[in-house]
Amino acid sequence: MTEIRRVVVVFNPVARSRASDERRRATQEALDGRGLDYTWLETTEKDPGTEMLREALEKGPDLVMVSGGDGTVMACATALANSGVPLALLPAGTGNLLATNLDVPRDLSGALEVALSGGSRTIDVGSCPYGCFVIMAGMGFDAAMLRDADPKLKSRLGAVAYVMSGLKHVRAPAGRVELRVDDAEPLICEAHMILIGNIGKLQGGLTALPDADPEDGLLTVAVVRAGTVGAWLKLLWRMCRGRRGDDPRVQTLSARRLHVTAEPAMPLELDGDVFEDSSSFFVEVLPAALKLRVPAARASGAVS
Repeated sequence: MTEIRRVVVVFNPVARSRASDERRRATQEALDGRGLDYTWLETTEKDPGTEMLREALEKGPDLVMVSGGDGTVMACATALANSGVPLALLPAGTGNLLATNLDVPRDLSGALEVALSGGSRTIDVGSCPYGCFVIMAGMGFDAAMLRDADPKLKSRLGAVAYVMSGLKHVRAPAGRVELRVDDAEPLICEAHMILIGNIGKLQGGLTALPDADPEDGLLTVAVVRAGTVGAWLKLLWRMCRGRRGDDPRVQTLSARRLHVTAEPAMPLELDGDVFEDSSSFFVEVLPAALKLRVPAARASGAVS
């Protein structure tokens, strides 16, 4: 492994709360204790990390550490894609899906040990006009559920807040969508949700896309039509069991490039961050674009 001399740390202070101040202090003390030469960057509402990191990359760092959640990881992955500079995770958000999939410890000491002494792994990313996502993009039901979850309930009840939000949308009508996959003829159908995955496992061990592999140079696409409480419950049970290819409500495709048009426009999310409703969405895979620091046991093989 290349000797680590210059480190960039991208820190998301969230709401600049007391907890954020304590996390900042603990992180800086841990870095100082290891004698690291580091550049400290803090995200803002105007810059979630992408532009400040792009500027910092011009100075040739050996490693980038991200202290934040999945949205901060996405912003940094956008800057790091195809740069060859490895990304290390210091999990600090509520989801931490990438860290969970890679078995990166949640505690600061363990995460730093992986960052500085672990193994390396290179994965694909999905690229779209909003940036690069690492886990999954979604249109329709899942994005609406994330968008409408009550912030106060999220802080008190966690995932239960998303369940309560989802109940508002289980009977929403399907939209008319057209999917253009690579150079194939367009697929026209109705859908309540479209998932475009690089890694298929979500919070709580739910496997939304069992076939998703972040090292195969492809994105896994699931076109979902449900529309009733019973249908969504059956889909949830399918995800809990990690089953593949056995549900007529789910059509699964593989794509290097995908263009979705929707009528009416659908809400859109990328790695849990919600964007404005979209009637047209283009995404393509960037193979082997992101180098990660991972536990030695996860330095090779597929994410599971």
